[in-house]
Order: sequence, then C-alpha cells, then structure tokens
Amino acid sequence: MAEDKKKLNQNESVEHQAPASGAPESVDFEEVFLTRGQLMWRAFKKNKLAMFGMWVLIVMYIAMIFADFLAPYNPFTQNLNHSLKKPTTVMMKYKVEDLKTTLAPYVLPEVSYIDKLDYSQNFRSMLFPSRIKVKLNDGREIAIIDKHVVEQKEDGTIVPKYLPKGRKLDDKFVLAEGIKLVVRTISYAQIDGQWVQYNDSTEDVEALVFGVDNAILEKGRNERVTTSRTARSFVAQNEGWKVGFFAMSEQEAMERLTAVKLEQELVGIKYYDTDFNEYEISLDEAQIVSYDYKFYPVKWFIRSWGPDKTDPERVGYLFWVIPLHYHLFGVDNYDNNQYVSLNIFGADRFGRDVWSRIIFASRISLTIGFIGLFVTLILSLFFGALAGYYGGVVDEVIMRFCEILMAIPGFYLLLLLRAVLPVDLPSSQTYMLLIFILAFLGWPGRARIIRGQILAERQREYVEAAIALGFPDTRIMWRHIIPNLATYIIVSSTLSIPGYILGEAGLSYLGLGIREPSASWGNMLTAAQDVYILEKAPWLLIPGAFIFIVVLAFNFIGDGLRDAFDPRALG
Repeated sequence: MAEDKKKLNQNESVEHQAPASGAPESVDFEEVFLTRGQLMWRAFKKNKLAMFGMWVLIVMYIAMIFADFLAPYNPFTQNLNHSLKKPTTVMMKYKVEDLKTTLAPYVLPEVSYIDKLDYSQNFRSMLFPSRIKVKLNDGREIAIIDKHVVEQKEDGTIVPKYLPKGRKLDDKFVLAEGIKLVVRTISYAQIDGQWVQYNDSTEDVEALVFGVDNAILEKGRNERVTTSRTARSFVAQNEGWKVGFFAMSEQEAMERLTAVKLEQELVGIKYYDTDFNEYEISLDEAQIVSYDYKFYPVKWFIRSWGPDKTDPERVGYLFWVIPLHYHLFGVDNYDNNQYVSLNIFGADRFGRDVWSRIIFASRISLTIGFIGLFVTLILSLFFGALAGYYGGVVDEVIMRFCEILMAIPGFYLLLLLRAVLPVDLPSSQTYMLLIFILAFLGWPGRARIIRGQILAERQREYVEAAIALGFPDTRIMWRHIIPNLATYIIVSSTLSIPGYILGEAGLSYLGLGIREPSASWGNMLTAAQDVYILEKAPWLLIPGAFIFIVVLAFNFIGDGLRDAFDPRALG
C-alpha cells in the first residue's frame, strides 16, 4: 500500500560541472521507496540490545545444530579419574631442570583423588616420564624412551615426535612400552613432638607420586605434612594405640598426636621393552642425568570421538545423519592416557565434560520453547477465536474454563501435572510430555487476550462487509481477522519463549523433567544443589549462565520487535 512506503532522499549524486558562464552546479536526487518490511528492519536495527540478543541467539542455535562437531567429548562418557575436575589449564612453557623451551599449546594429565595424607578430595596435574637418561656406576649412559613419543619413518629411522624442542634422541637408547617409577613411601605420626613411623614402608610402582613441581625426579624425594584432624583421627583409630612403645587409648592417642607426615623417595626405574620383557634399574647402581615428561598437544580439527565399530558409544553425527569423525578442537591423546582430557568448563562429578554436555543440552533447552509455543498458539488461537467470534454460551464456557486454570498457581499446577504421570519415562517421551504440559499452562492467558482483540476486530467495517458477502466464518476468521493480530502474536510469542525454557529448567532441576544421563541446562544445575559441590566445583553453575543469557536475549528481541511493529517507529 502507498501509505506503507516512505520517500527517502538517498543515493545523492552530485554532478560537478564548471560551466564557463559561472552557473551553480546541478544536484540530482534519486527517489527510493522502502517497503514496510524494510522500514521495520530499520527500526529494529536502531535497538542495539535487540541486535545483540539476535546475534547471541544466532550463535547459540548454530552451536546447537553443530553440537557433535563442537563437543570434544561424548557427553555421556564417564571418567571417575576426573570427578569434579576444574577447567583444564592449557600450557605453553615446558620446564625441566636442564631444559626450558616454548611449545605449542598442550595439557598435562590430571586426576581427582582422595589424598591418603589428610583424606580430603583433591585434584592435581601429573607427570609421566617420556625419557629418562641414567648414568650407570660403570660409566655407561643409557636413555629409556617411551615409544609413544617417537615415530618410525619408512626407512626404519626413529625420530622424536612428542619430545620437547631442543631434545634429540640419545646415541644409546631403548624404546619402552612404558616407564614407571619405583617409590618407597613411609608414613609418620608426631607424638609429643617426636616423629614415629607408624606403618611399614612400601614400594609402589603404580602410585601417582610426582606432580608439576618435579620433586621426585629433581630431588629424589617428596615430603608432605598435615595437621588435619581427619588425618590424625584416622591414625589414632587405626594405629594410635600401638605407636612406639606406648600402649594408649584412641582418645589419648588423638590428644597426643599433633601431625602426620608422608615421605616418598625415588628408589628405582622400571620399564618394559617392546617385547614386554621387564627391567628395573635401582638408583643404588645408577643416577638420573636428565629426564622429560609427556605433554599432550591441543589441536584443531582432531578425531577425539566419533563412529567407531570397536566402541559403539563413540557416536557423533552432523545434522543427526552424517557420521562425524573430526571435531573442532581437542587434545591429541596419542597413548590413550586415561588421565588426559581437555575440559574448558571443567567436569561434573562423573567426570563428564561440562562443555560437551552444555552444547548437547542446548538441543532440549533451545527447542522446547519453540515447540511448546507452537502448541500453545494453536490452542489459544482456536479457543480464543471461537470465544471472540461467536460469543454467547461458547464464550462463557471457554472463558470460565480459562479462568479456572489461571486461578491455580502456575508452578504448582506444573508440579501436579508432572507428578500424576510416570517418572521413569525415557528422555524422549519426557521431552514431549514437558512440551504439552508447558503448552497446557500457557494457552489460557493468551486465549483471553486473543478473544478480546477478536471482539474488537469483529466490529470493523471490513468484517461486516465480509459477512454481508456471505463468506464462511472460517474464512473470515483466518483470512481477515487473525492476520490483523500478527503484531501481537509475534511480539508476545517472542516474550513467552523464555517462560518455556525456565519451566523446563525448573522441572528438570527438581528431578521431574529431563533425567540422567540425558542433559538439559536444568538438570545439569541439579548437581549444584549441594553446598560442598558448590565450594569444590563452582563451574557446575555455568549452565545457569547460559539460561540467563538466552532468556535475556529473547527479551531483548521481544522489545525490539515491539518497537519495530509500532507505526510511530517507522518514521
């Protein structure tokens, strides 16, 4: 329509002419007409927050579609070695006593464990030997190299692959299937200021005995002391009555025991050659000259999990159809070390990657709003149109039913409807169930507003003309009246989507929605109910930040659309 267009003076072109007579330069203007859609887009763009919200949602929905590609790990794979693991630290520097160099980004193996010293849950980085050079007492030198950190060329020569820059292969070396440290561990208790050994020393080749400080390899020993009441209580209960030459009760031992100490000493190196023959070198007959530890490079476009016939759980698909072998980023775990992972948002209590689960959970949290809104619109348009167009008894029955539903507090009705249904349904059925429950709660209020607008539109001349021409009621309603409600429907729908997202999150948080092992942003927050978990793993609250950002983005867009549909904003 002509009134929907606006003349703009754009594309102004100036012809620079310099006539001899000295006449002024002529200026030509081009008339451009913008459609109503273009005017609305221009008004929408003026709202900076609405544009920000739009780009946020575009990014989120692209991430949802390509979740398999963006997730470095299978969101259902558990690894208790990484229980409540903090976000991974990506390193660039490689430091040992005789070598300092800069590498490409890499990570170290990490583990979550119960400390045997004070019996608290801890988390630390670990070092695994990749190369240890020793000098025997007879003067010979030999290097033991893990075979995973080198590669063999076609001509049979062996070259470094995952040894640090500046480190060459030694003239005399042996390739090992694995290198382990033999460590003697001795425990002491402090009784009346005196250290007393309270258990026998053990040589443990499987112990996780050396950390980032290289204390075991550099100094040959490591020592830790704690005054933790938990540790002292454990010693008192198990060893207190027989410490030294004293026979004392558990209570007396607890009162006199003031500290606990753990000493660890490197006493040897054990390795296996490529034929799995076992060798052990005692440090009484050799000394360590130099050493290196394993590092695991962080790479783009890496195969970390995907379709694999030997492991049915390793399934990743692009657009849910195309098998996906490579992912955007990940760590090259070349020797399948169970302690290696790249968790940019940390891990949950089952050792599952939080980032991967957030991306996969977005498929539920971001789609439930649109599907629920679609169902709600159908119900509200159908009943609201019937009540508003026909009035009378039909209007009374429908509106009284809507008022009954609206009189019940929404969240309690939500709990009631969910509670009367089975709680052990599969996640796919639970997902559809949540959609219809949320839609059932959302349609009465919208139906009342639509009914009021249809009552007003029904008195307009164009509706009376359509009735006079004998058009059917359905055509008048869906071809003439409903299109004139598009502004309200679009804006209100955008503003109501966050309600569906929050409704699903609330039910899942209470354990009545999406359940483990499936992921939604709501049920991921369930792990954050425990104060102890919040103190140890605050990164488990990150899904709540995603809910906050998405809800805020939808509200920004709703405000922008409301401005764009306002005739006064079109200029």
